[in-house]
Amino acid sequence: MGQDLNATGIDRAFPWRDALTPLVLSLLIFWLHAVPGTDLGPVNWTAFFHVDKWVHALMFCILSTSSFIALGKSGNVRRYKVYTMVGIILYGIGLEFAQGLWFVDRYASWGDILADVVGVFIGRVAFRLIYGVWN
Repeated sequence: MGQDLNATGIDRAFPWRDALTPLVLSLLIFWLHAVPGTDLGPVNWTAFFHVDKWVHALMFCILSTSSFIALGKSGNVRRYKVYTMVGIILYGIGLEFAQGLWFVDRYASWGDILADVVGVFIGRVAFRLIYGVWN
């Protein structure tokens, strides 16, 4: 087993510069959800392979992993891991409903929400594999 990132016993202040990456990724994901459907072009072979679902899972995997890295650098992974996961999942759900309500020519999809949730859990596992932390 790897080192526990919370085992130092040092109560550190949260390094806000490390939170910049997840924040920028969140804004990028928001922008990608807000792109008008007319700018995306016609549906073609990508719909057959559900590339959209893979993109959702990848975006939320990267966001989740970067969020856990920021928490790991502050020594707060164990304390805030569940809140972080729930927060990112709620963010994804909110973006999907926003697509259905406010964004031009975009539609909410339960499949996209499921892909977002899967991406968050894959991001958690990726963080654990990268850092060897199994708490």
